[in-house]
Order: sequence, then C-alpha cells, then structure tokens
Amino acid sequence: MNGNRAIVLGVVLALFVAVTVFALLAGRLTPPSSAPPSRPAGGDRPSVSSLPKPSPSPSLPSESPSSPTGSPSPDGGESPTPTRPPVTRIAAVGDTGTGDDAQLATVQEMVDQTRDGEPYEALVLLGDLVYEDGDAELVDDRVTEPFAPLVEDGTELVPVLGNHDYESDEQDEILAALGRDRSWYVEQIGTVRVVALDSERIDDPEQLEWLEDTLAEPQPPGTWTVAAMHRPAYSAGEHGSDESVQEHWVPLFEEYDVPLVLAGHDHDYQRSEPIDDVVYVVSGGGAKLRPAGEEDFTAVSTSTLHFLELVFHEKRIVGKAIDQSGEVIDAFAIGR
Repeated sequence: MNGNRAIVLGVVLALFVAVTVFALLAGRLTPPSSAPPSRPAGGDRPSVSSLPKPSPSPSLPSESPSSPTGSPSPDGGESPTPTRPPVTRIAAVGDTGTGDDAQLATVQEMVDQTRDGEPYEALVLLGDLVYEDGDAELVDDRVTEPFAPLVEDGTELVPVLGNHDYESDEQDEILAALGRDRSWYVEQIGTVRVVALDSERIDDPEQLEWLEDTLAEPQPPGTWTVAAMHRPAYSAGEHGSDESVQEHWVPLFEEYDVPLVLAGHDHDYQRSEPIDDVVYVVSGGGAKLRPAGEEDFTAVSTSTLHFLELVFHEKRIVGKAIDQSGEVIDAFAIGR
C-alpha cells in the first residue's frame, strides 16, 4: 500500500514539474506585442512652452544631434556629412532711441552674446527710433552709431516706426536714412519672413490690403512669419493693449497662422499666453523703463532693461529675453 502511494505521489510531482516548466517556456517564447505605442493627442497647432532660464545665457545648440564626419563609404571614400536644417538668429528690441548709456549697455550685451558664435542675422527695432521728437538729424546719434558694432559684424537693421518718430513729421526722412523707402515692408532673413508694420497708420486701407495680400502669399516649406510693430495688440503695461491693432490686424494674424507678433511702446518685457494660437511679445525695454503690469493673458511681465533673442529652427522658435548683465529673464519655445 505504501509502495502504491509513493508511486502516485511521484507521478503527481512529475506532472507538476512538467506543467511549471512548460508555463515558464511559454512565457519566455511569447512574442512581444505588436501594438503601436500610444501617441499624445494633438493636431498641428503651434505649441508654446516656457523653458528653464540659464544664467549667464549660453549659446543655443542646434536641434539636430551632431553627425559623424568623414565616415567611410562603401567605395572606400568618405561619405558626405548629412546637412542640417538651417537656423536663423534674430534679435529684437524697442524704444531704444535715447543715445544714452542705457541704450549702449543693451547693444553691448548683444555684442557679448555673439562674441563666441555667429552674429545675429538681423536686429528688428520695434519703434521709437529717435527720442524725443523724431528729429531726422539725430538718426546717426540714436541708431547708426549705437548699433554700428552689430552692423559691422553683418547684422541687418530692420526698423519700424513708433509714435515718437512721427512727432516732427520727419518719419520718412528717418526711414530713408536707414535705407527704407516705406514704413511697411517685408524683409526675408534666412528662413524668417519679417513683416514690418506701421502702427501709426493701422487703419490705412493701403497698408491693410497689403498686409492681407502679404500674409496670404504661399511660402516655401520651413518658412516662419513674424510680425513686427510698435503699438502692441496685447499689453499689460502703462499704454496697454491697442484696440485698433486688435480690430484690424489681429484677425489677419490668426487667419494666416502667424505664430509670433513683436511690439514695443510699453517700456518693459512681456510675453502673452497663446491667444488663438498667436504669442504676443512686448520688448520695449531697450533703454527706458516703466512699471510692468499683468492681465489675464500675461505669461511673463517684468520691468527690466533687455533685448529679445530669437532662434528659428525647422520645427520651433526658441526665444530668450536677456538683460544687460546677460541673465535670461524669460525663455520659451513655440513649436509647429
């Protein structure tokens, strides 16, 4: 009897071991799931994010990872280095036309930011080029000479007019001295189409028609469009939002997918939250300051002397507001 019980227990134990081994092997040999990984929801709308603020400001790396150079090709030679998408670097600042030490300190920081790298391809001047009364005879003192260190390195000036530039009715002479023959125009800077506007003539029918025709014009793949003016559509500063810009121009920025709109006028730095997919930046603290405020659309607001650096990659814009000591007071990215 005991012998039979031992035989039965042995058979049961053998079956248990066999089943366990089979289960383990089946689990090891089961192929991985072929289901695709989940993707985050979202369409083609531009995305905006704040970035960490390094200090002092380093050079921005390219979006693409570095590629090996001189690698052997199958025929024994060297394979060509993969080309990277072009990167365009632009600076912007407004309300600079004082000719004083504050303006010169802002310019010097721009020079310092490019000392170890490529110069800015363009500097967009956001109005009030010549304080206080728009005297055309002061263009050299307030614009040409202060920004000469940048221009000599290859930076192109892209000026727009402000309200102070109209005070003496010499706005055309100011533009002519800076090589411009009209107060609204397009300047192509690398991959960036800068649409310069005259916010002292917001409802001018000719400018309105030109703006819509310009924004509607098809652009090559990879092109970014940025609008630049003096009076801001959205501002929490002393002057506040300009309702005429909101009425006449903002619908066009939204309709034609302009991702970034630059302005001055208020002497501070502000960045809005995206408003119908458009980000509005006020950079009017190039030489003068007033107290900054906040509204429900405000993302960042500070009364700080600064300039704005914009780097345009293939798929995103990286912006940094940099003060006169080189500290980054705001950093953001706009994707597409």
